Amino acid sequence: MKTSRFGNSAVLLMLVFVLLVTACSNGKDNTPESSTAPSTTATTGKEGDGAAESKGEKVSLDAWVLTDGNFRGSDYNEKDSFKKMEELTNVHMNWIQGSGANGVEAFNLLMASGQLPDLVAYNAMKTEGPKYGQQGAFVELSEYIAQYAPNFKKILDENPEVKRLISTADGEIYHFPQLNLHEYNLVQMFPQIRQDWLEKLELAEPKTIEDWYNVLKAFKTQDPNGNKKDDEIPFVSVNLSNMVKTFGPAFGTDWEFYIDNGKVKFAPYEAEYKEMLQWFNKLYAEGLIDPNYLVDTEFKFLTEKVTTDRAGAWAGWSGSYMRSFSDLMADHPSFQIVGTEPPTGPNGDKRFGFHAWPVGNVGVAISAQSEKIVEAVKWLDFQYSKEGIMLNNFGVEGVSYEMVDGYPTFSDVVFNNPNGLNSTESLLNYTIGGGMWATVADERYLEQYDIEQAVEAKAKVGSYIDFDKSMPPVTLTSEQNDQVISLLADIRTFRDEYANAFVMGNRSFDEYDKFVDQLKKMKVEEVIAVYQEAYESYLNSN
Repeated sequence: MKTSRFGNSAVLLMLVFVLLVTACSNGKDNTPESSTAPSTTATTGKEGDGAAESKGEKVSLDAWVLTDGNFRGSDYNEKDSFKKMEELTNVHMNWIQGSGANGVEAFNLLMASGQLPDLVAYNAMKTEGPKYGQQGAFVELSEYIAQYAPNFKKILDENPEVKRLISTADGEIYHFPQLNLHEYNLVQMFPQIRQDWLEKLELAEPKTIEDWYNVLKAFKTQDPNGNKKDDEIPFVSVNLSNMVKTFGPAFGTDWEFYIDNGKVKFAPYEAEYKEMLQWFNKLYAEGLIDPNYLVDTEFKFLTEKVTTDRAGAWAGWSGSYMRSFSDLMADHPSFQIVGTEPPTGPNGDKRFGFHAWPVGNVGVAISAQSEKIVEAVKWLDFQYSKEGIMLNNFGVEGVSYEMVDGYPTFSDVVFNNPNGLNSTESLLNYTIGGGMWATVADERYLEQYDIEQAVEAKAKVGSYIDFDKSMPPVTLTSEQNDQVISLLADIRTFRDEYANAFVMGNRSFDEYDKFVDQLKKMKVEEVIAVYQEAYESYLNSN
């Protein structure tokens, strides 16, 4: 694995809309001394254990989260992990579940309202936390962490790369993140293909871009599902980004920003991006890409295409994709999925584009309006205690898991649910789900949640992670953010419109030079310069 800055040990401890919310700050001083907690209540115990010190008056906190489509309950307090957490911390959570097919829209509506609950959880808090924090919506947490978050502080002290990744260029921290501190957790998504279809058509696993074209063409024309209908969808994707992350590195490009010999580049502004889109256009024109990829953007659509035996390949998670699909198709006589290594491109490029960083995008921020900031910090710190990590990853011992020779082993209610739930749906009844929350993801969760094929797939792709070419999730200063946020929003909208039009044949590639010229007129070079500055600050930060 080309890890360079992060090493290659078993445990990687040194590693992954423009709404001005002025109403979100109520003008009070939000230093730790200005937020008082009831003296009878303590939500965390001594460093490392996370248990409540005393049982005084119960504290209530309001928390906004996006509704998880795989969670079959109506309130997160139905999860055994949060029930137990309330017992241990003496904090009751009032969950406010944001809904809607577009999580971005739900989050933006919340932020635009100017009325925030105590806690806001979001799957893009890595970028949105600093942005809105610098506008006054979220609390700057550095001093609170030093005084009231011993578990999280210990992690930061032992993992300076984590602190680097969650801090702004000014050294400010605005959210508690989801952490991936083990090598196994750095590979979460990867290309997946129907092994039984390959075997039926006597095809080898695709290793190059040319191989992929030939395999997808065979899936389209040789009736691998055997129903004598032309209904196969060779490659299914829920968006263009997913396809670019799968195949873009083979062309020497990426979805957005990437690093080339220390220089930040914006992929659509480079020639390699055009070559990749031309290849996608060829696939689309021949029916090898799902024609509805711009419309069928939810997981349920992919699930339906897989479970009706029409999807040939896709890229996705090891658990909610590979395991869930295997569970749902357990009665299919031959259904089998295998993960593939990243494809080699026409110029020999080969890189894995889906790797995680030690700091994930998921996180929880605290509202600057909250009158219970200290309590919120202490409750969030519990998530990083030994007991909090176990609850968030595995649920309650004796219910969703048992300790077997010191190893937290999921019980039958998870993988053989009596109510017919698949493993993803079942697990989310008991816990937040694999550390996808403000906590540390425990590798033992994925080790047993992953089926054998997923373990093998991760081994295939792990050696192709190259952090020197991947743009780290840097945060911008408030000045940098002000400089580029509106520019980048417009550029992204323009990029999406034209890239999809090129793929679908609605625009000729004769217009590509005009596309690049327009990006320049939209000041993309100014945006790149800001990200170059942020990248260099990140490299030089302590």
